[in-house]
Amino acid sequence: MFALKNRSLLNMSIAMAISTSSYANDSTIEEVTVVAKPTSYANSVIEPSMLEQQSSVSSVLAVIDNLPGISINEGDAFGGDDWSTTITMRGFSIDGNQQQLGMTIDGIPNGGSNYGGGAKANRYLDSENLATVEVGQGTSDIASASLEALGGTFNFVSKDPSLEKGTTFAYTTGDHDASRYYFKHETGTVLNNTQAYVSYSQTDTSRWIGDGSNGGKDNQHVEAKFVSNFEQLTITGRVSYDDVSETNYNSVSLSQFAQNPDWDHLTWNWTGVPHFDQMFAEGWGTHRENTLGYIKFDYAISPTSLLTISPYYHKNSGRGDWIPPYLTSPVDQQGNATTEGGSNAGSYGFTDSQGNPLSPDANCTDTLSWPWDSGTALNPACYPDSAIPVMSYRHTHYDKDRLGVTGNYQFTLANHDIEAGFWFEQTERDESRDWHKVIDARIYHHFDSTPYWTQYKNTFDTDTFKWYLQDSMVLGDFTVNLGVKQYLVELQKYDHFNDISSDKVDSDSDVLFSGGLLYQLNNSTELFASYSENFAAIKDTVLERDSSTLTEIEPETAENIDFGVRYKADRLSLTATAYAIAFDNRITFIAPGSGTDGIDYTIGTNGSYINVGGIDSQGFELSASYMLSNEWNIYTSYTNNSSEYASNDPSAYDVSGVILKDENGNDVAPSFKSADDVIDSPSDMFVLSTDYYSGDFRFGIAAKYTGERLGAFLDEQSRARNEVDSYTVIDINAGYAADVNAGPFKSIDIAFAVTNVTDKRYLAGGTGNGSTYYIGAPRTAALTFTANF
Repeated sequence: MFALKNRSLLNMSIAMAISTSSYANDSTIEEVTVVAKPTSYANSVIEPSMLEQQSSVSSVLAVIDNLPGISINEGDAFGGDDWSTTITMRGFSIDGNQQQLGMTIDGIPNGGSNYGGGAKANRYLDSENLATVEVGQGTSDIASASLEALGGTFNFVSKDPSLEKGTTFAYTTGDHDASRYYFKHETGTVLNNTQAYVSYSQTDTSRWIGDGSNGGKDNQHVEAKFVSNFEQLTITGRVSYDDVSETNYNSVSLSQFAQNPDWDHLTWNWTGVPHFDQMFAEGWGTHRENTLGYIKFDYAISPTSLLTISPYYHKNSGRGDWIPPYLTSPVDQQGNATTEGGSNAGSYGFTDSQGNPLSPDANCTDTLSWPWDSGTALNPACYPDSAIPVMSYRHTHYDKDRLGVTGNYQFTLANHDIEAGFWFEQTERDESRDWHKVIDARIYHHFDSTPYWTQYKNTFDTDTFKWYLQDSMVLGDFTVNLGVKQYLVELQKYDHFNDISSDKVDSDSDVLFSGGLLYQLNNSTELFASYSENFAAIKDTVLERDSSTLTEIEPETAENIDFGVRYKADRLSLTATAYAIAFDNRITFIAPGSGTDGIDYTIGTNGSYINVGGIDSQGFELSASYMLSNEWNIYTSYTNNSSEYASNDPSAYDVSGVILKDENGNDVAPSFKSADDVIDSPSDMFVLSTDYYSGDFRFGIAAKYTGERLGAFLDEQSRARNEVDSYTVIDINAGYAADVNAGPFKSIDIAFAVTNVTDKRYLAGGTGNGSTYYIGAPRTAALTFTANF
């Protein structure tokens, strides 16, 4: 199977065949089991059963959770909250503070995975329209278009249209008020050479924590795609639109979880006391619209050469909400009241009937201690009975426009398969923050649509250019890959209120080298080894912070080495990989000092980003799929990863390793020391699943074990750290599919999925600082009925 003497030519043939067949027969795809593609670097491809393990309400991110090295955690079983979504792979993370893994849709860059202006794959793809996911662990394909691919990439591939005309309608109902409508129409072949489809879905869920007015997810999603085949040219076009409103989940400490594992400390009853109502769930919101479209031109210049050009456009807009328990007093640099820019001269939580700020009674000693100690400033008992509580509704607005193009040229010359290409993108991102007065905090959080203060308004421009060149040489049973690539990235910030443009910041990479060796041991076994230099550019979020010293910040880099074996027989597919990674110049955010133990809502553009040394990781990954019979299949994966900090925390230690002092002369609290285990990185993960197919009936069960993780330090002297317990989650699914050919019906499908069958209580992904974590989703069931006409 793996004895391929000309892979580029084969890939071109496959690409043209896929364009022609257009996935006309989905059942054929389901009969194929793939663990990895024959490349010189570690990679994985999802199995069809992984799609069936998830409900159609779930996000497409969930389908890769059982692949080796990967941990996907979302706020609920349906992926109902981007704020609480975390992804880790080989010690690299995507969370609220870090974006170290690349993500593409049909090879088109997603525009970043961060919360503020980014968009993960679930914003672009419905589960029914997902064909497969290609994962490059550690090393990505040299052509991958991402500025975040330090630890590898995820490429989510959409289905092509069918050759046959048809219409699909699906309805899902499930726990936590889940409901979903899905509609898709396939045109079949029109104009003798074109197939197309359009789909629409409406998804609604509620937060699983709490009751009543508790928020949830409201999502509308549209996709359309066409493929047109000419003699030597294939044109593919795709557009997706996603409009979502999500209520967030909150992270909790280990002690809070021990007190109550079913509560994230957000509330669902309005009390009229701002100190408590700042935790009202519906006030913690994410609102986003994403539109992504591309046109891809595949031109076969000759039987041995293929040119692909893909222009694309992405529009992202939306906002994030919070409800601070006070009003602010913004002033300009001269101390005069202002509504734009400036800084906060003070905050107040109560006014008299005329709207004048009140101060708490100096003799009042009553304090409020939940959710944190606020002293007397927000305690109604420290004010006269006639005092009126006030609150703000804080909006952070995000807008992003991306226009880009990717180009790739592959050709075969003798025993050389050569690939060259580029990626160019221009990005304009706007971010602003405004504060609205809650009209009457005693009644509800309805707010004045006109803000009383716009804290900041900035525009960030990013120009990206990447070039790459790779030669794959076939030398008997050996295939040798040699490649080079480089990123040229330029950033600039414009401050609207101060009418100031920053200097342009170059975040260019060196010329990055990659190389690999693939040895065909026999018809069923191949050995591979690879080395790659990975890169992540300085992100424009660094320019948000006024205190960031840009001349001292270096882009993040990583060096990755893989050694592995792949085996493919009639019934068994197996891949085993050992790896070592050196991650340097990790960038992290250092928050400014604060006088409160709670949320600093007025942080604005304060704080700074710095490089905080590196991380060294070593590990082993195994994945295997075995067909017990024509009906039974077993899949398993195991990951052992050890990630350690390669240097002391530079924000707490000097170059000699001596701990620094704060302004009061006390030792600075370090986040880590050299050789400490990396925060929130599980050392062991194990997956075992089995799937059974008998005629029209199917059944599957999957279990995943996630080992202990270490968090922040509890005590500097003893170096003791909090520990997050290991956990095992078991999922089941069952379904019935049948061709009925009765009346308008061609076929029907009934699918039932239950996640976390044992209702295990556990802490899932963290916030990156090792102190708080999101609560894992409880047992959740969903039933989907699908009819094809």
